[in-house]
Amino acid sequence: MKLSEILLLAVAAGFLVIWIAEYQRTSFGDSYWLLMLFLGFLLAFQYVRTKRLEREKVVSPTIKQMVEDRKKKKK
Repeated sequence: MKLSEILLLAVAAGFLVIWIAEYQRTSFGDSYWLLMLFLGFLLAFQYVRTKRLEREKVVSPTIKQMVEDRKKKKK
């Protein structure tokens, strides 16, 4: 995991803990915004992680060759 992913996950976990504490102290409606921040950071973590994994995906040599052949045909 990269630093940005770790930070997003840590912030999401922090908002979850704060939401639980706030929910016990107040009503659900008053602490709803903390829950939404938790979900927002969790979704941001998943998005960043998925994009990184997509970029790092190893392309098979045959696909690389096909792409190169198509580029040669276009020229």
